[in-house]
Amino acid sequence: MKLSGSPAFSAISNGMGGTMGLVMIGAIVQIICVVGTTFLGLDATGKLYQTLYRPYQWTMGAMALYMAFNMAYTYAKNLKLNGVQSGFTSLICYFLVSCPLMSVQVGETAMTVVNFDNFGATGLFTAIIIAMTTVRVTKFVTDHHWIIRMPDVVPEGILNSFNSIIPTAVNVIIWYGLAVILDTVTQGALTLSGAITYALSIPVSFMISTPGMFVILALMQFFWFFGIHGTSVIFTALMVPMMTAYMSNADLMAAGQPLVFHPVFLFGAVSIMGGTGNTLPLCLLGLKSKSEQIRAISKASFIPGCFNINEPVIFGFPIMYNPILFIPFLLNPLIIAGLNLILWKLEIVALPSVLIMTTLPVLMSNFMGTLDWKNVVFAILCFPLLTIIWYPFFKIYEKQCIEKEKAEALEAQEV
Repeated sequence: MKLSGSPAFSAISNGMGGTMGLVMIGAIVQIICVVGTTFLGLDATGKLYQTLYRPYQWTMGAMALYMAFNMAYTYAKNLKLNGVQSGFTSLICYFLVSCPLMSVQVGETAMTVVNFDNFGATGLFTAIIIAMTTVRVTKFVTDHHWIIRMPDVVPEGILNSFNSIIPTAVNVIIWYGLAVILDTVTQGALTLSGAITYALSIPVSFMISTPGMFVILALMQFFWFFGIHGTSVIFTALMVPMMTAYMSNADLMAAGQPLVFHPVFLFGAVSIMGGTGNTLPLCLLGLKSKSEQIRAISKASFIPGCFNINEPVIFGFPIMYNPILFIPFLLNPLIIAGLNLILWKLEIVALPSVLIMTTLPVLMSNFMGTLDWKNVVFAILCFPLLTIIWYPFFKIYEKQCIEKEKAEALEAQEV
C-alpha cells in the first residue's frame, strides 16, 4: 500500500500502463507481418511489407517518446501540477538530449534530419529519468513561486502559458546544458542519453541476468505469500528491459536474423499454466477434492485460471500465508524456468519476439508470443509435471481441511 500510494511509483506504473494500447497495436501489426512473410511469401524488403510494418515503427518503435510524455503527465497529475504542460516539457527535454540533428547529403542537396535511433527501446530508460526529473524540477519551481506574475484580469489560458515559461526554461537549461557539457568534454564520444543508459544498465544487467531472474521469480512468489501483488511490483521494474528485449528480437525477426536469448524472457515461466504460480493443475485437483472448502474454491477458480487469472486461488484456497501450498507455489516457476532455459539453449522451442501485454487464455498466450506451435506443446507437457509438483502438498492440505470440516460439523451438532 505504501508503494502503490507513492506518487512516483504509481506514475511509473500507470505511465507505462497507459502505453499498453500502443504495445498491443504494435504486436498485432507484427503478427500480421510474420504471417505474411512465413505463410504468404511476402517479401520483407518490398513496398507492401514496409507499408504494413510502418504502424509498428510508430507504436513500439517510438515507445520512448510516448513514455516520456505519458509518465510526466501522470506524475504531474499526482502532484497536482499541469499534466499536459509537464508532458510537453519532458518531451522537449527528451528531444534535446536523445534526438540530435544530423546533416546528410541527398544528391546535391544538404539536409538536416532527426536521429530516430533513440525513439524506441534504446531510449526507454532515458525517457523515464527525464520524465520523472522534469516534473520534480517543475514542482520545485512552482512551490517557490518562480513565475511571471500577471494581472488578475488575464484569461486563465494565457496565465497558464506564462506560468509555464520559467519551469520549462529551467528544465531545458538543466538537461540541454548537461548534454552540451558532456558532448564538449568527451568531444562527441559520449552523449547524455548514452551515459544514462550505460549507468542504469549496470544494476539492471545484474538484475536481469539468468541467476538474477531466478532470484526475481522467487521474490515475486514471496510477495504473493504475504498478500502483496508480487506480479505488479516486480513487473514495474522489469517492464523496460522486457520491452527492450522483445523489441530487439522483433527487429531481428523483421530483418530475417536469428533471435537472441534475453534472461528476462524467463519471467514467462511464472504463469505458463493458470496465472502466477501455475495454479491451474491445483484447481483441477481441487475439483475432485473430498473437502467442501477446496472443492468450492476450485469450482470458482477453474474458469478464471484457464484465462491465467488466479487471484481466487491465491486468496481463496488460500496460498497466501499457507506454508504448505507455498512450497510448490515457489518451486514450480523455478523448475519451469529451468526447463525453458534448457530448451531455449538447445533451440528446441522458439524465443519470444511478439510483446503481448495482456492476459490471454492458457496455450494461446504461449503461442502468441512466439507464433511457434512447439511452445504450445511445451506448455501442454508442463501440465502433468506441474500436477506432480502440486499433488503431495495438495493432499497434505486437503487432509487438514477435511479434519477441520469434520470438527466443525461435530461442534455444530453438539450446539
